[in-house]
Amino acid sequence: MNPWLKIIRPVNGVMGIVATVISGFIGAGLSLPSHLYAVLAASASVFLVTSGGNIINDLVDMETDRTNHPQRPLVTGKISVGAAKIAFALFFVMAVAISGLFISLYAIAVVILAEAFLGLYETRTKKLGLTGNIMISILVGLIFIFGGIAVNSVGKMLILFVMATLANLSREIIKDIQDIEGDIDRITLPKKIGVRGAAAVAIVAIAIAVSFSYLPYYLGIFKLYYLGIVAVSDILFIISAGTIIRNPEISQQVSKLAMIVGLLSFAVGGII
Repeated sequence: MNPWLKIIRPVNGVMGIVATVISGFIGAGLSLPSHLYAVLAASASVFLVTSGGNIINDLVDMETDRTNHPQRPLVTGKISVGAAKIAFALFFVMAVAISGLFISLYAIAVVILAEAFLGLYETRTKKLGLTGNIMISILVGLIFIFGGIAVNSVGKMLILFVMATLANLSREIIKDIQDIEGDIDRITLPKKIGVRGAAAVAIVAIAIAVSFSYLPYYLGIFKLYYLGIVAVSDILFIISAGTIIRNPEISQQVSKLAMIVGLLSFAVGGII
C-alpha cells in the first residue's frame, strides 16, 4: 500500500464521508440536491480533518508504534516527520477554507473545534484514559452535527450524535484493552481499573447505545425498515461486548462492523 494512504487511513475518512452524507439526507430529505455543494464540502472537510488527525496520531505515537504497529510509514521511514507535519497542517487549513467558502461560519467553528480537540487529544488527553476516549468519541458524533449544519437541520442529529458517541466510546476502550501491553506511555482505562473494569465500562456504553438505537424510529426520524437493519447492528455490538475479555482484537473488529451496519441503518431509515 502507498505509504500516504497508509498514514491517512482512508477507510476512516470514507466512513466519515458516508456519515456526513447520511446526516445531510436525514436533515434535508428529498431537498438534498439543493444542498449538494454544502454536503460535498462538508464531506471533503470531514475527510481532511480525519486524515490530518490520523497523521498527528502517527507523529505522536511513533515510539509506541514501534511495538504496536511497526509497519506504519513513520516508523519504517517511508514518510519523513517533516513531510507528515506539512501534510496535516495543509489538511487542516484546507478543511477550514472549504467550510467557510461553501457552508457557513457555524461550519468553520465546528471544524476548528474538531481540529483543536484532535490536537489536544493526541498531545494530552489520550494519555488520560477515559477522558481521551470520551473526547475522540465526541468528535465522531460531531460528524452528524456537522452534516446537519450543512443542510440547516441540526435538531434531528442530536440522537444520532449520542448514539455514535457511545458506540465509538466502547470501541476506543476495547482498542485500549487490545493494546495494553504496547501502551507504555499512556495511563489508559484498562491500566487504571484493570481489563475487567474497562470491559465493564465498554459494555455499559454498548448497552446504552443499543437502548437508544430504537428512539429514532419512535421519534419519527426514521421509518420502519430502519428497525430491521439496526437490529443487526445491535446484535453485532452485543457479540462485541461478549468477546471483549476473551479476544479484544476480534471484539473491536466486530464493533467496527457494527458501526458500519449502524451507518447503513441510518441511511435506509432516512431514505425508505
